[in-house]
Amino acid sequence: MSLERPISELLERAGVVVYTSPTTTVQEAVATMSEHNIGSILILKDNEDLVGIFSERDLLTRVIDAGLDPASTPIEDVMTGDVIVVSDETSRGEALQIMHDNHIRHLPVADESNLYGVVSLRDLLQFEKEMQEQEIAQLRRLVLDKPYPSYPG
Repeated sequence: MSLERPISELLERAGVVVYTSPTTTVQEAVATMSEHNIGSILILKDNEDLVGIFSERDLLTRVIDAGLDPASTPIEDVMTGDVIVVSDETSRGEALQIMHDNHIRHLPVADESNLYGVVSLRDLLQFEKEMQEQEIAQLRRLVLDKPYPSYPG
């Protein structure tokens, strides 16, 4: 089953890692997220140390609901600071379980020295759907393309 396979296979489709600095305003961060059509953005200190993540949910609950001004609020004031990170060898099933258990939809993927990207719940579910569709297509070919003996009628 594809849920047992490593998350690194999913990262092969990913583009560049999108990030911003802690002093960026919420408005600037949201503009970057919109430009790249992503639901979260990583917060890196000095362009290398992961210090947080900011998501669409953070925008709603920590900025809009709190009545803060996105144009003047630094992202570091409203980001999630204790970021859960997984390795590129984490299975897709484990990643889904971590998301479920922690009520999150975005998981940064990194090791001690590299930041590989972010995997979203949507990415995982879409990839799993595609894998299942491929498996169904293979099974159909096996069943429908198999020559059957002819029986006298």
